[in-house]
Amino acid sequence: MPQPAGDRMIAALPPTIEPAVPAVSATTPVPPAADVIEVTAARTPATLHIDRRTYQVQQTPQSAQKDTLQLLRGLPAVTVTPDDQILLLGAGNARIYVDGHPYAGNAQQYLRTLHGSDIARIEVITNPSAQFSAEGTGGVINLVLRETQRTGWSGNASVETSSYGHGLLDTTLHYRRGRWSYELKAGGNIGTMVRAHDAASRRVESDGGGAATAYTRSGQTDTGGTDGRLSGKATYEIDAKTTVSLGLGGGGGHDITHTRASYQGLTPDFSSFAETRRLSSMASFLTGELDVDHRGTREGETLTATAQLYTNPVVRDETVARFSNGGGFATVLRNPTTTIDGQVDWKHPIAAHRLLSLGTSWHRDSTSQAYSLSSEASDGAPATLANDRFAGRSTTLAAYATLQQTLGKLTIAPGLRAERNLRQIDSPGEDRLVLGRTAVFPSLHIQFASSKMLTLAASYSKRIERAPLDYLRPYTVVEDPLTQFQGNPALRDQTTASWEGSLQYRRGAIETNLTAYWRTTSNVWSTTYAATTAGASIYSYVNAGRSRSAGAQFDLSAPLLRHVKLSASANLFDQRNPIDVPGGQQLLHTMRASTNGTLEWSGTARGDVPADVAQVQWSYNSPSRAWQVRDAAWGEASMIMTHSFDRTLSLSATLRVPGRTRQELSAPLVQGSSWRQRTTEFQLKLLKTLG
Repeated sequence: MPQPAGDRMIAALPPTIEPAVPAVSATTPVPPAADVIEVTAARTPATLHIDRRTYQVQQTPQSAQKDTLQLLRGLPAVTVTPDDQILLLGAGNARIYVDGHPYAGNAQQYLRTLHGSDIARIEVITNPSAQFSAEGTGGVINLVLRETQRTGWSGNASVETSSYGHGLLDTTLHYRRGRWSYELKAGGNIGTMVRAHDAASRRVESDGGGAATAYTRSGQTDTGGTDGRLSGKATYEIDAKTTVSLGLGGGGGHDITHTRASYQGLTPDFSSFAETRRLSSMASFLTGELDVDHRGTREGETLTATAQLYTNPVVRDETVARFSNGGGFATVLRNPTTTIDGQVDWKHPIAAHRLLSLGTSWHRDSTSQAYSLSSEASDGAPATLANDRFAGRSTTLAAYATLQQTLGKLTIAPGLRAERNLRQIDSPGEDRLVLGRTAVFPSLHIQFASSKMLTLAASYSKRIERAPLDYLRPYTVVEDPLTQFQGNPALRDQTTASWEGSLQYRRGAIETNLTAYWRTTSNVWSTTYAATTAGASIYSYVNAGRSRSAGAQFDLSAPLLRHVKLSASANLFDQRNPIDVPGGQQLLHTMRASTNGTLEWSGTARGDVPADVAQVQWSYNSPSRAWQVRDAAWGEASMIMTHSFDRTLSLSATLRVPGRTRQELSAPLVQGSSWRQRTTEFQLKLLKTLG
């Protein structure tokens, strides 16, 4: 679905950074050409954020060329899986924020179109305070976009091509004159964006205890199309302390996914066949945002108000599948959505070392879905027809308060957030589903600056993952010839309580960080499978019980040689997850590990021409298990080389070797294994800085 986008480090952050961002110590050595540099120098108590680690994105050709997913792969505590899911300290469901507000669209698509040249800094928040929405148990990544203070024109343009067979074009233009500043972004892509292979085997038993049906599947998937996006933003400085900005955007596209698969029967009751499937996806989006920022008379006092609108007025997925035995099916899914978000935040210093933060927000998601299915049996039996629809909305009203108190080297920030959520789903022939729940979410963050080199921190938060409206829909959707998804209106929200402690040591260019955590999750979501007729299976999400995870992460960033730098993270996880076994369930104790890192070489600058930079990035996760599914170990690697022709023109070459993801399913009536792997990809990207 198409969505919209987004030498040596100087002694202080550039003027494009807001005053709340700390200055970098002039005595802190910084390796040349690093993509992201952690900002660790002291801030005034009125601007200190002790719930996050902040990284400045360097204005170098290497960082400007990278998209956000590539930048995140190089950050401690962040793991990006082969299918571009983002994990923080090993936990999924990380929420993406932009300039302090949750991103409403498809975050993965947005991160692929937002580049380092657009980002001023990245804030990694593994245990968010009460200032953030309680939604999302996996933490928050906040992207603070770059603003220009330069009078006149500036910007950049890039073109990218890939061995998959696609091309991308992105342009960002800035213009500033007097009190007005303008931003225009345009981009698009055409061609094949994804190439992947997969295989699976499955054994399905009947409820009556008869002979099992077994088969294998092997397939290939290609996704491509044409997408475009355009957005603009105007900002006006009313006075030295107040600005107002208005942004509008939109776009759309048409993507086509081709799947070719072969099903081979392993038992006499399964007749082998081949499948060709075509998914045609058409979508459009519109966005709008209004921001008001006011700085008070006291240092650190701010009042901000934001209203956002994101809507997909057209979303149509049409699938047509044909089988070699004469059968087939066709589905049409229409799923327009709208998100409206409003937020007001007030930060008020009430003493020299005390900061009060108050805020309120209102968030609403609404969707309607119309689904139709027609299928044709291979034996010429009458076609099966199905038509279902539902309309749903979820509304959350929230308020929070935090108080940050500094006592010498110690800073304490307790917080409390209250949220009232109301969800409603209407579907013809079904009773109206209404869920109204109020919950309180406390947080506590403590930081002790033992010295200029050593900092200790501890935190606690309670968060929630609310069941998406799609998970609650009261009917079944066909995904492929032998797999269906069944919504579960009884699915309950899962909640997580998280404790963290960390120790950070920095001396010169060497930095280490040790983080330990303990999490307990109630009403854990898991996938459950059941058997249907003719070897097919149906899956749904259920609440599996309670899980506990504990772990520790060690980060190291250090120069190895004069031009070589290493940044790496190693993680150990001790997990107790509920699993499904014959006769009931039990708690499974597992240990797993993961690692990710970046090895970087930087050359020597040629006058005002930036140095060439080469990087190797890697990620690895050991096996794990949850409920009925075992995940095998996976790993992936990428190599990136950036060459600057002059001060404004650079070329990057990227070789990405995705890992193969494997799963084993062990349900009471369904067993099997599967793997999927994207094809190795080579990319070339040319970037031109304008102005």
